Amino acid sequence: MERAKEIGDSSAMEIHEALQDIEIAFRQLEFTIKLLSFCELRKIDPSEFDTDHVVMLEEGNLNFPTGYFSDANNITRAAAVSALLAFGATVLVLDKAFEVMGMKCDPEATDNVGQLQILVYMVRCAYAHGIAEPRWEVRGKYLRSIFVDLDGTSIAIDLHTLHGQVFMVEHLGGYANWYRVRDAVVQALS
Repeated sequence: MERAKEIGDSSAMEIHEALQDIEIAFRQLEFTIKLLSFCELRKIDPSEFDTDHVVMLEEGNLNFPTGYFSDANNITRAAAVSALLAFGATVLVLDKAFEVMGMKCDPEATDNVGQLQILVYMVRCAYAHGIAEPRWEVRGKYLRSIFVDLDGTSIAIDLHTLHGQVFMVEHLGGYANWYRVRDAVVQALS
């Protein structure tokens, strides 16, 4: 009886940590999307941003010289990559949440949560095949169409046609749908 309580406490703790990781990753995504938006609107002045910068740390100083971020286009490109990387972190934490729930990805799933997991897994696979330029990598039984209902909004994806293509968040219906995916995973965790 005591062991069962320990396992239950451990499982509850893992779920709590998974939910915290989701919150942190999506806050970082929010930050990078806002940063990208500010960059695209030219609200970051390269002459103020691109200065020699020294970060003093106990284990040694880091010096970041001027040069790379001296124009608005380079700043915007860097912000876009930051948003892409932050998006990748959200993919990892959502995939981990399914693992914490004890769910193994079933490529033949027909239920909504199962297809939601396939979607997350396939996006994770895309990031595994290029962190700065993710590519859809769809093989075997995953070569199929999936349909996920996100509380009245749908994502319908033919994974056959995406295999080998550069991943774009627009394939999912944009960032708004990705936040709906988050909400659906959190609801499944609860």
